[in-house]
Amino acid sequence: MFMACALLCAALAAQPARQEDTLDEKARALIIDEVLASLHESYVREDIARQIATDVRARQREGRYDALTNAERFLQALTGDLQTASGDKHLVVGLPEEAAANRARDCLFVNVGVLDGNVGYIKFNAFRSPETCAGIAAAAMSLVADCDALLIDLRDNAGGDPMMVAFMSSYFFERSVHLSDIYERRTNTTVESWTLPYVPGPRFVGKPVFILTSPRTFSGAEEFAYDLQMLKRAVVVGEVSGGGAHPVLPVRIAGRYQIELPIARYINPVSRTNWEGSGVGPDIRVREELAVQAAYRAALEDVITQMTSSRRRDEIRRQIDTLTKVIGGAR
Repeated sequence: MFMACALLCAALAAQPARQEDTLDEKARALIIDEVLASLHESYVREDIARQIATDVRARQREGRYDALTNAERFLQALTGDLQTASGDKHLVVGLPEEAAANRARDCLFVNVGVLDGNVGYIKFNAFRSPETCAGIAAAAMSLVADCDALLIDLRDNAGGDPMMVAFMSSYFFERSVHLSDIYERRTNTTVESWTLPYVPGPRFVGKPVFILTSPRTFSGAEEFAYDLQMLKRAVVVGEVSGGGAHPVLPVRIAGRYQIELPIARYINPVSRTNWEGSGVGPDIRVREELAVQAAYRAALEDVITQMTSSRRRDEIRRQIDTLTKVIGGAR
């Protein structure tokens, strides 16, 4: 059972367009023009930007958007067409999101605890900026520092700040490690991401780590899982993740709207590629609702090899058998 639990809070949601917002033909055309201009200038792949423009202009000529006078429906339709043409789930047009998290409870560390067998469990649903959330992350890591294995639940984590990805990754390595590169097409520059030389509190090194994923695991959460998987520092458990590897830049268009513009791509130094479109493939593939049980069982199988007490080994073996029955019975 859990020995500790901390910080329950809801995810920030994008501000929806008001139902009464309407757009005439001129306004819709302006939005399309500015979206396509932004893609031409900065989208991560120039060839795809051209293909998007060709597809959207064809739909515009066909009158696909003529009846969409409601702003919300038009933006949803345009976003759908952009994603269909590009295959890029990061590419979204809408109203600007609400202000970034500015309180500790917005860091979305929703559960931290210790399971029987001294297996730690952390569930957090966003990689908020370390400027705001480093303290909460450090406190969570301190709570599980003495555990013999760790489960990190990212099944509902949609990503966030790459700096927080580097910060969290740093807890699992003793030395500085090259995590990834970010290449930006517009500037033709590459920025390297490395683990940090210092993090507050103890690191979690030399002990097994299991990362839980689902189709909702996205963007920065995928980077975290992919980087640690490529470095053989973590085992990924669950389902294939969402498949978004393009960092975005919010760009204001037509005055009050915004495009989440993918301007760069990750390049992993081990694989020399990334998870865009394909997602992060799990090492232990199970339905997401069984990911905790499967990861917990794998962790206990590691932990039991370190136990010297025959009584404790028998207890853990019974727990492993119970988890095996649960997993097998649910398939």
